Amino acid sequence: MRELREHCGVVGVAAEEATFISLEALKSLQHRGQESAGLAFLHRGRILLRKGLGLVEEVINSKSLGSSELSIGHVRYSTTGDSTLAEVQPMVIGGLSLAFNGTITNFREIGSSLGLTQKGIRTDTEVMLELLSRLLREGNSFEEAVARFMEVADGGYAVVLMTSRDDLIAFRDPSGFRPLVMGKVNGGFIFASEDAAIRHVGGSVERDVRPGEVIIVRGGEVKSLLLRKRNPAMCSFEYIYFARPDSTIDGLSVYEARFRLGVELAKSHPARADVVIPVPDSGRIMALGFSSESGIPLVEGLYRNPLVKRTFIAPSQEARLNLLFEKFSVIEKAVKGRSVVLVDDSIVRGNTMRNLVNSIRDAGANAVHIRVGSPMIKYPCYMGIDIPTREELIANRGNEGDIAKELGADSVEYLGVEEMVKAIGRQDLCAACFTGIYPLRKRYKISDLEQVFKRGG
Repeated sequence: MRELREHCGVVGVAAEEATFISLEALKSLQHRGQESAGLAFLHRGRILLRKGLGLVEEVINSKSLGSSELSIGHVRYSTTGDSTLAEVQPMVIGGLSLAFNGTITNFREIGSSLGLTQKGIRTDTEVMLELLSRLLREGNSFEEAVARFMEVADGGYAVVLMTSRDDLIAFRDPSGFRPLVMGKVNGGFIFASEDAAIRHVGGSVERDVRPGEVIIVRGGEVKSLLLRKRNPAMCSFEYIYFARPDSTIDGLSVYEARFRLGVELAKSHPARADVVIPVPDSGRIMALGFSSESGIPLVEGLYRNPLVKRTFIAPSQEARLNLLFEKFSVIEKAVKGRSVVLVDDSIVRGNTMRNLVNSIRDAGANAVHIRVGSPMIKYPCYMGIDIPTREELIANRGNEGDIAKELGADSVEYLGVEEMVKAIGRQDLCAACFTGIYPLRKRYKISDLEQVFKRGG
């Protein structure tokens, strides 16, 4: 079985110099996808593509981009399909190009009903693009096509579309699992997975795209329709790990949410230690909150090599283990002879944490206590995040005491789900990876979902 990967980042621009704005916005979203990158733009009535496997600057040469007033872009970790150039977004059918962040949970069912299995279509992106393309060819308007798609699709998605007729369309799933933000830039409009990307290119942030909303930009005019809405369920991991700390999601600061997670961690799960050490980079703000609440001084005891990608989403176990030895080094002067509380945002497989605990002990620490700013991850995600099979998740191999022994730590404690919700500051969070309760339209058994994503994926 191939694994799911972490979700992606999208951008869409309808403005002067759209291609170059999209390119710069993609760079600011690079943390959301380091496996591949792509850009589509309109040139003389045709949609042209520039994409490849690798980082944005590695695969998209700015000199190869023509000037255009319409462009969409994507950075990716694959959620379905393979890590091949054919799977890289944006994708194009005729005069329609699409890029999206998320996972369509029932894409195989939709593909089968459309007869797409005979065409060799294997990914949710292809199924979405084919369905929308067919609906538009049948004479439906964009809002009618998107409404029909929302009727049949289950899962989480934030989508940007462009057409050879100079249209830019953006929409978000009815539960709002995945983030999408609207702004203005260079006399036109921009959509991006995070508002930080809009500010990065000199744009002004207007608002979040609402769950179930479609926004159509045509001829400099904007049309918005709220098509469908279900119970909201924003991905809790956006606040815990994925989003940039300078982003705001649905009106809530990511930085402030992470700080409060650290404060709650210190209140509910204290540790007797001499120093608080963050696991860089995503654990740093939680560690700051933990230190502020506990009064234990924060010390930078780990150096993270900025050139190494996130091991959480590396494409294989071998690749992850190789990256571990390159990713962190311990600052001996910071830990020697001290009891350490090591604060991280989450533990998935446990490879990184086990290596860190061993390294900190080797550097002379008296004790290592682990505090985690999220609940125990026990279940895969089927809305667009790389959380692997249940068997690979360390939280399924025992209680906190068992995990501490496996990691070589003196103690391990996690936030509870209610503690996490309280700290983040919103009730409408998706916590499926912690609880196994998936807020999807259809009630799925976890075993059935696992089988769906094993087949051909």
